[in-house]
Amino acid sequence: MAISISNVIVNSSAPPGTVIGVLTSWDASGNVVPCTYTLTKGSAGYFAVSGSKLVTAWSAPAVPGYYSVRIQAIGTTTRFSGSARLPTMW
Repeated sequence: MAISISNVIVNSSAPPGTVIGVLTSWDASGNVVPCTYTLTKGSAGYFAVSGSKLVTAWSAPAVPGYYSVRIQAIGTTTRFSGSARLPTMW
């Protein structure tokens, strides 16, 4: 399983709820797998998941830099789960 995101760059002054990118999960054959996404520990409190979108969740502008995002995906139509660490930068 692989989890990808369409974008990893966001402006540090973006308001809470700003979409950073869309999450997609793939199986070993390269097929998209519908999933429910959640953040796991270690995502620094700067991010949230809304459906299949990674969004900003900070209450004040973030310090520019690189932040680790840990996401878990659980298949909605298939027994499937996995996680990924996505580097996000401002």
